Amino acid sequence: MASQNTVFVENKPGRLSKIARVLANSNINIRAITIADRGEYGLINILTNDPDKTHEVLTREGFSASRKHVIGVIMKDRPGALADVTEYLHGNAVNVSNAYGFILREGDMAVLILEVDDYERALKVVHTGGFHTLTLDELGDH
Repeated sequence: MASQNTVFVENKPGRLSKIARVLANSNINIRAITIADRGEYGLINILTNDPDKTHEVLTREGFSASRKHVIGVIMKDRPGALADVTEYLHGNAVNVSNAYGFILREGDMAVLILEVDDYERALKVVHTGGFHTLTLDELGDH
């Protein structure tokens, strides 16, 4: 099961570098990151090798951080793989509220990270469809 940390930050120079340094100094490896601009503030979604420690470190350092379970769907790194997954989700009425992807092994495996309205139901749908989901071990360092 994968979890992401979301950090609410002022949209000003140095915020991202401070977060990256704080995590690096705690030996936390960032596997994927997205930033959503909301004017004067922003949301940074971070997927790491250790989500519990990430949350602990960020809050200790004064950042406003929350943690949420996400579904990491592992798929082939090929044209059409994203369409296959999202069409299946659509056909099963799974609403995706946020998504981002990254490559685990180029030419082999990609990961689609999904934030969904109903996590438990969506997870069952994904598994029923025969899709493999990302584990913490696959994010490394465990």
